[in-house]
Amino acid sequence: MGYKESKENEARLKADAISKELPPFVRQFFMQEENHLSGMTLYSYATQLRTFFQYLKDNNPCFSDKSLKEITTDDMGMLNDADIAEFLHDLRMPKKRNSNSGESVCSETTIMHYMVSLNRLFNYLTARRYIKSNPVELIKRGRVKKKEIVYLDRDEKRDFIETIKTGEGLTSNQLKFHDIKTSKRDTAICTVFLDTGIRVSELVGMNLNDINFSRHGIRVFRKGGNFDTVYMSDSAEAILKDYLENGRGYYKPDKDEQAVFLNRQGKRLSVRSVEKLVKKYMLSSVPDKADRVTPHKLRTTFAENMLLKTGDVEKVQKLMGHSSISSTMHYVTSTEEAIEAVRNLSDDT
Repeated sequence: MGYKESKENEARLKADAISKELPPFVRQFFMQEENHLSGMTLYSYATQLRTFFQYLKDNNPCFSDKSLKEITTDDMGMLNDADIAEFLHDLRMPKKRNSNSGESVCSETTIMHYMVSLNRLFNYLTARRYIKSNPVELIKRGRVKKKEIVYLDRDEKRDFIETIKTGEGLTSNQLKFHDIKTSKRDTAICTVFLDTGIRVSELVGMNLNDINFSRHGIRVFRKGGNFDTVYMSDSAEAILKDYLENGRGYYKPDKDEQAVFLNRQGKRLSVRSVEKLVKKYMLSSVPDKADRVTPHKLRTTFAENMLLKTGDVEKVQKLMGHSSISSTMHYVTSTEEAIEAVRNLSDDT
């Protein structure tokens, strides 16, 4: 079994395990949904619904004497929009949400995700006439503030890649580990990010047979559970090929290891390791953005560059692997470069 299939199956197994803790009708809901949702989406729904039912048990007197599995569709029919609003209010309250951090509140984006999963469940119950109406439909959606779009400009991209190649600016301790294999690997990683806009999960999941140099493409396993092909520029292709021919072998992988990017043990590089290496080079090359630029912001940089060069949001949607153009619109910003580029368009002379 390949890495991509393994991660998908792992997510589905986690979602299935959680669904077994919840009311039987929730498990039926998941079995209805699982044929057209990815494992990660199912897992996200499962964790959010578990939080919701645990909240009902802890805070609603009608549910306090029942275990989660004893909650019935009749119980769900007693809930109204006020009950949903109280749950969403609780999500907005500061509290300790895990053992590794202090108090936090859920962002409006996270709350919107909760509303999606709840709405889907209540629609399922309504469609099957287990309940009369969907109380989530009466809740007014919150306004999600558009975040500042952080990306690297042309000079910052150049400085970033140059630091990876040369090690200039790294600490003396970091330089001890900055050898030829690390330089070639990390240059290839960050160049592929900037050149294709793929997600970090898609990058670490890349296998050798996903690369087709004759077609200049890389097959990636998208967030929604589908395969797609992204295409490389000639320069990015040369850097990736150089790593594969002159860098990857230094990691001494087993002959059966198919991962493109490897750690020092010759195994597949993790998402966390990629996040750390991007942070390291950002601190040395563009320190004023180091706390905000992650692998995802390199994806943002790609999107901004493509929007600036093409002016075609639908084309960028396809390049980014977005199922909805609304997702792509989150990357649209009026940069100084974009404004300057159109400065003469209103001149009729």
